[in-house]
Amino acid sequence: MNPSRPRNVPTTGSGPPDRLHPGLRRRLPAVCVLLLPFGGELAAAQTISSPYRPIEHRQTGSIFGGYTSLATGSLNLGPKSGTFVGGRYAIETGGPVFFEGLLSYLPTTRDVIDPRRQLGDRSLGEADVHMLMLDARLAFSLTGRRTWNRLSPHLFVGAGVAYDAAPASEIEEVLLPEDVFEFGMAFTANAGTGVRFVLGSNVVVRTDASLKLWQLGTPTGFDDSTKRPGDEMDPLHAPEQSEWIGGYGFMLSLAWRF
Repeated sequence: MNPSRPRNVPTTGSGPPDRLHPGLRRRLPAVCVLLLPFGGELAAAQTISSPYRPIEHRQTGSIFGGYTSLATGSLNLGPKSGTFVGGRYAIETGGPVFFEGLLSYLPTTRDVIDPRRQLGDRSLGEADVHMLMLDARLAFSLTGRRTWNRLSPHLFVGAGVAYDAAPASEIEEVLLPEDVFEFGMAFTANAGTGVRFVLGSNVVVRTDASLKLWQLGTPTGFDDSTKRPGDEMDPLHAPEQSEWIGGYGFMLSLAWRF
């Protein structure tokens, strides 16, 4: 027998002694079960959600409608304000830039003006206008290829053509040929801003506000032969051969991304 070894000291087992109270050991599984439903909330509280979401698709097709307020020019020859409808196709690059083409239709009217009559009595009535407008635009997304709280504001500039497809009006038959106004085909320029609201991965609602400019020509019959000397308040006293006019428009569209 080794005299240096103390008696009655256990020699088996190598780990630290278990200091948990026997009653707490028995209740520990029940406590874990009670805390289990709160585990997901505790984990979610540690996660910070971002307001930014990526835009998944690059192409968009949409239909739209809106209202445009148009100036008719100093001689009141141009098309009047009205509502329009149309369609749009857009494709996005890898960055914040996207390109789009729009085809829209504006049914409205214009005044038929007889320059041979006295000021204040020159309108013979209204003629129909079936305005077709084709525009190409370059747009820049302020949030890039992602949305902020599902919103993506943008700016755009563009150019296009406008054409009045309406036939000649019967009212204009009483005018001299040189007094008849023809809109024909006009080049246009436009610029504006808008916001896209992404409802889901594919559906987008979009609003746009824009400024459109085009040029109106003056019939030759409105020129020197119809000037009234001394009446400088008459717009026919010194008519312009052509003039640029502008109009403001508001558009709401529903789009599908693919």
